[in-house]
This record gives sequence, C-alpha cells and structure tokens, in this order.
Amino acid sequence: MPQGDTSKESKDAKGPVKLTTNIPVLAQYSKKFAIKNIDFNKVIDIGGKGEVLEVQFVLQNLTDDPMDLYIFTIATFEKVERTRSSFEKPVPPTHRIRSFVPYPPDIANFQYPATDGEGNINRDKQGPEKFKFVKFPKNSKAGIDPNTGKPHHLVEKLIVRTTHLSKYRVNYFFFNEVAILIFDSEGKPAFRQLYQLQGTRNR
Repeated sequence: MPQGDTSKESKDAKGPVKLTTNIPVLAQYSKKFAIKNIDFNKVIDIGGKGEVLEVQFVLQNLTDDPMDLYIFTIATFEKVERTRSSFEKPVPPTHRIRSFVPYPPDIANFQYPATDGEGNINRDKQGPEKFKFVKFPKNSKAGIDPNTGKPHHLVEKLIVRTTHLSKYRVNYFFFNEVAILIFDSEGKPAFRQLYQLQGTRNR
C-alpha cells in the first residue's frame, strides 16, 4: 500500500523545522473483519445548534478469534473543483477541508503542522505554526469504546454508532464525506475507506 515518507521530525538551528509523515493514501481492507449495513442519517440537533450526522455500521468477525480494534469516524465538508478542466485553479490542500468533525471528538489528534513542498513547517506572519487536518490520528489507540474506555471488542458482530454535529453558521454547509478508520490491537492500520454523502437520508 503506497504511503507517505517515513515519519520524522528534525530541527536545525540554522534552518526551518521539517516534517514528513507516514500516512496511508489509499483505501485499505481487512481479511479478518468486514463492514456491513452502513447507514448515514441526518437529524436536527435537539439543542438547535445545527444538524447531526448519525453513522452506523456492523463489524463482522471473519475469523474464529475475538479481536480488539480502535475505531474512528471522521465527517468532513470538503471544497472541490467545480469542473475537471485543467484550466481551473485547483483548491489548495490547506483550504480544501472546510469542516472536520471526528469521533471520538478529539480534534487535536488529527491536527498536523502545515508544510510546504519540501516538508518545511509553514508559519503565519506572527510566527505561530499553521496547522491542517489529516484523516489519520496521531494516536491510533485513542479510538476506544466510550462505554468501556477500552478498545472495541469484536467477538462475532459489533454495532458501531457515532454522531457528528455540523453547527449552523453563515454560508452553512452539511458534511459531504465520511472516513472510517480502524486499527488493530497494536494500533496498526487495518481498514480505511471514504464514503461520499449524496442524498443523505433525513430522519
């Protein structure tokens, strides 16, 4: 599976900080479990803050052995080019993701320094580092079962439910993509898939 550069962070007193990452870029599937009956529903937040995306799916164990898994779902709204014309200016990576709501809701786990083409960390005019959101957690073992505080334990079947709030704002937009990331008991990538939200069902 193609990946980015090996993770490494170095600091040179005479030059800028450089950062490279080791993040999967393609879909990934597992022979040990399968995802079935994926359902996306849009509901109104009972507190009136916005609209909520409910994600539900079933994990089915394809082996005879129970397993522990770390699970994340990420709902995003991503700006895309209006056409596929080569004359259209592409949307910069730092401006592509307009809304990023992960579950578990530790957004800092997906916040990485923004870098240029050579791996140098970008900074604004005042000096602080610029950040970007990446659909890959820095701590893969944070995807625990909120009811137990432990990894999700899959024996035969496991129902996973997550919620993602899209807050009302000027120029409001709802989510248009969901990522499901699953890691094995050692925190290594086991499953990665993106889902486009078109015609999300209201409930």
